[in-house]
Formats: sequence, C-alpha cells, structure tokens
Amino acid sequence: MSIWTDHPNSTENPQGYWAHWNVAFFGSFGLIWAGLIGVIHAFFPFVFPFYTTTRVIRSFRGVVGSNRHGPELKRELPDDWRFGG
Repeated sequence: MSIWTDHPNSTENPQGYWAHWNVAFFGSFGLIWAGLIGVIHAFFPFVFPFYTTTRVIRSFRGVVGSNRHGPELKRELPDDWRFGG
C-alpha cells in the first residue's frame, strides 16, 4: 500500500484511488456549492428554498449507502438516528 491508496482501501468497502477521488472531489464540490446557495438563501429566503438541506441529505444518504463510514456513523450519531426508517 501507499499513501495514495491506504485510506481508500481502509474501509469495509474498499475502493481504488480514482473512485475515491471522484466521490471526494465531486461530493465536496457539491457541498461547497450548496453552502454558497445557502448563503444566498440566508439573505433572500424566497430564493432556493430547501436546496442546501436537500443537497446535504443526499450527501448523507450517499455516505450511509457507501458502507464505508460505519465507525464515524456510530461515533457521531445517536443509536436511534434512523428517524422513522
């Protein structure tokens, strides 16, 4: 292993460097974009309603669905985090 592949392969669902790059880059960029939209929404609440929260929820669903972040989810979320599901 190397510094380039240790982390992408260190989870229960390993992935290659480029697969990890794709998810990390585009996921992060999407959240940055959602944050900027959220700032606009703060000043003009009638513009982009629920855009940022929807993007965060979709990102979270992706993290949960990837089966790569079990320890973080257990550490950061209460035992009953699956609200209604």
